[in-house]
Amino acid sequence: MPELTNVTASPAGVRALELERDRAGVLSLETAFETRSVFDVVATARELRLVERALDTPLVKRFSIAEAFAEWAQWKVGFVAEDVAGAIVGFAAVAYEAWHRRLVLWHLYVAPEARRTGVGRALLVEAEAYGKKRGARRVWLETSSVNVPGIAAYARLGYALCGLDTTYYDAYAPGEIALYLAKPI
Repeated sequence: MPELTNVTASPAGVRALELERDRAGVLSLETAFETRSVFDVVATARELRLVERALDTPLVKRFSIAEAFAEWAQWKVGFVAEDVAGAIVGFAAVAYEAWHRRLVLWHLYVAPEARRTGVGRALLVEAEAYGKKRGARRVWLETSSVNVPGIAAYARLGYALCGLDTTYYDAYAPGEIALYLAKPI
């Protein structure tokens, strides 16, 4: 189970996760998204390239939010975003890796009704500030090649492709490719 570190609250409706208080709210977040395209990898001996491919039928994908709290979870610090009624509409979890001064964004989820409203950006601003305070030079994350909407959102926020792994998901998510994105902070 992640050990929590004290962080300051943000005036933008984002605050440090309080594990016992917030667990149920985080677990209730809907993680499903719909995409009309996916990324395929085109590989040559010296190049890897992502090519967006349109789908005949939209794909609905749902990530398991429960994995955020699995005993093997590696994040150390979490943040939640709340709406004006105090309901959790977003969650981010990170861990700082000092040996290469990298902040790993393990989880970022925003409720469907709060997407494209700045909630994701506010959570990332808080997470990046946390990383910067600890000496991180970049934020790094992994996502799936089917998460085209998420990849587009990360790109709008300054993240760029920095690698991939065609075998990472294996039987866990057949046909999907792990894409790694990073952003200097």
